[in-house]
Amino acid sequence: MNIHEIAKRAGVSIATVSRAFNSNSLIKDDTRRRILQIAEELNYKPSPIARGLSTRQTDTIGVILPDLVGEFFMDIIHGIDEETDKSDKYILVSSSHSKRNIIEILIEFLSSGRVDGVVLMAPQINKEITKLVKKSKRPIVLINAGKDIEDVVNFHIDNYQGACINIEHLIGHGYKNIGMITGPAENWDAQERYAGFSDALEKHNISLQPNLIIEGDFSIKAGFYGFMRLMSQPEKPDAIFCANDMMALGAYEAAKTSNIQIPNDVALTGFDDIFLTRLIQPRLTTVHVPVVELGSKAVRYLLSMINGDVDPNTPYVEALSTGLVIGGSCGCKVNSFHSIL
Repeated sequence: MNIHEIAKRAGVSIATVSRAFNSNSLIKDDTRRRILQIAEELNYKPSPIARGLSTRQTDTIGVILPDLVGEFFMDIIHGIDEETDKSDKYILVSSSHSKRNIIEILIEFLSSGRVDGVVLMAPQINKEITKLVKKSKRPIVLINAGKDIEDVVNFHIDNYQGACINIEHLIGHGYKNIGMITGPAENWDAQERYAGFSDALEKHNISLQPNLIIEGDFSIKAGFYGFMRLMSQPEKPDAIFCANDMMALGAYEAAKTSNIQIPNDVALTGFDDIFLTRLIQPRLTTVHVPVVELGSKAVRYLLSMINGDVDPNTPYVEALSTGLVIGGSCGCKVNSFHSIL
């Protein structure tokens, strides 16, 4: 079945059928409805390639993430995919993964003509990337870029708020020697989580002890060795905040290896609320991050920019709030599976 048969049955020209599929304003609504109904009856779908030649659009969204491995990134892709599927769009995903320069990937996407816009997750964004984003003729939406990055469209998690409620919960238990395994120093998410940690301590007049701060890299391995270093010190922490759940999983493994009981010997909390944390005992107290929503909101806004519903030159920033998931790792006596505050 092809476009010629649609035109014949509808009693219109091939050009009119093409306009109906491309939502051209020159065609009357009743004619468009009749053509689309015939197409549906014949189970016909227009070729995206042919449609692209007509509209100068590819119906494809480019997605650039730091990595494609791990539950966090898969959830972002899931949110993006759900939203693009609703709009009959496609996604083209790439990862910098420290092997390819993120600027090279972005330029390749923008210059190839293969995408109508880009969702870019760049927690380590720099001035060069920001300059490229602002100069781009195709719309770009950033995910988790620093909130101090101006004149861009940026959707991000309120990392600071999440870390604050996490630490204040530990303080509420009476813990005072609170240590932290941080993320990479150059990572904006890590910086905000550390700021929330330190400010929460200061708010409650608890001294930040530099010897209880270990830099990690968001990996299980970093959590394992960070926990071992903290618990091998003469003055041990009574609670440890891991800047993400993957490091918290590494800390659990280290505790098991060292015969250290969580939370009896040391309390432990994380950040992200990944599914794996629901399978360990005691259940990890962590910060819930609406990752799927983050991906869907970013691509929904990008599609609005592509369709002309939103001015692509108008900056927009939205922070998604977090919540605390209570488990037993902090010392709470929890009967239910989990609860979010």
